[in-house]
Amino acid sequence: MATRDDTRAPARRPPALRLVAAQVGYQLRVLVRSPIASFATLVIPLMVLLAVNLLYEGTRLSSRGGIRYAQFFTPAMVAFAVVNACYMSVISSTTLARDEGILKRIRSTPLPPWVWMTGRVVTAGLVAAVSAIIVVAVGAGVYDFEVLWSAIPTVLLTLGVAVFCFCSLGLALTALVPAADSALPIAWGTMLPLCFISDVFQPIDSAPHWLRAIASVFPLRPFADDLESAFNPITGSRALHQGHLELLAAWGLAAAAFALLAFRWEPDGKHRRRSGSRRSAVFATDRVRGLLEARGRRSARPQPVERSVAGRPPPLHTGRGGAPAPASIERIEGPGPSEDSSVPPDALA
Repeated sequence: MATRDDTRAPARRPPALRLVAAQVGYQLRVLVRSPIASFATLVIPLMVLLAVNLLYEGTRLSSRGGIRYAQFFTPAMVAFAVVNACYMSVISSTTLARDEGILKRIRSTPLPPWVWMTGRVVTAGLVAAVSAIIVVAVGAGVYDFEVLWSAIPTVLLTLGVAVFCFCSLGLALTALVPAADSALPIAWGTMLPLCFISDVFQPIDSAPHWLRAIASVFPLRPFADDLESAFNPITGSRALHQGHLELLAAWGLAAAAFALLAFRWEPDGKHRRRSGSRRSAVFATDRVRGLLEARGRRSARPQPVERSVAGRPPPLHTGRGGAPAPASIERIEGPGPSEDSSVPPDALA
C-alpha cells in the first residue's frame, strides 16, 4: 500500500515588485484616511503660494533678469512641496507608526526592511508629484505662471533625485527622534531655517557670501536653484546641473545607509509610563514638572531620627571647622526597668 505524503512545499515569497506595490497601496490608503496628514502635505504649500504671491503681486526681480515674482516663487513652492511630502511627512508618519507598534508588527513578518522603505519612498514621491502639479496649476491659473514645457524632462529628473534624497533624510532622522510628539518640531526646526537661506521663501541674492556658501552645502538650495533656473524664461537654463544632482545623490545615499543601519522598529521604552501609556519627555515644562514632583516626594519622606542608647547622649555631628552641629534627639517615654514586668527580677538584683 502506497503511503501518503502529507508534507507541503514551503510557500514562496511574492515578487519584490508586488510587495513594493502592496506597500505603496497601503501607505496611500493611510494618507487618504488621515485628513490632517493630507492637509499638511497638500494644502500648506498651496496656502503659502497664494499668500506670498498676493503680497508681491506685480513685483519684478531685477537680480533674476526682471522676471515677475510669481515666476520665481512658484518653482520655489514646488521645492517646498517636495520637501514637505518627502521629509516632514515621512518623519511624522514613521515615528507615529513606530510608537503605535505598527512597525514592530511589520518587522515580525517576513517582509524585508528594504521593501518597506522602498514603498515608503515611492509613496512619498507620488504625493510630492501630485502636490507639485497642484502648485504649478494654481500658479499658472491664478498668477499667470509661464510653464516652459522644454524644461519638463530636466525638472522630472531633478524631482526624482530630490525625492530619494529627502525621503532618505527623513527615514534617517527618525532614528534620532525620541517620540512621535517631537517629530514635527524637529522636522520643522531642521528644515525651516534652510528654507529661508536656500532661495525658497525669498531670494538671497543680496545675502552675505558666507551664508550662501553654507546654504549651498545642504541639498535644499541646489534643488530650489535648479527648479527656478529651469522655469526662468530670461536667464534660466534647461541643461542639467551635474554638480547639484551629485550633491543630492550623495546626501541621499549617505542618509539611506544610515537609515538601514540605525532605523528603529520598536518604540523607545524610556518614553513610556509603567502603565503602558506614552509620556513625552521632550518639552521643558514636562521636565520641570517631573523634577518638582520628585523633589516634593523626597521632602515628604520621614527623616531618620537618632535615639539615645542606655542613657548615653547621641554622638555630636561636627560641621565645617570641627564645630559641633545640632543633632535631633528623640525622648523615649515608658516605664523604667523596675516598673516593667517583662524584665526578670534577677536582672534587677
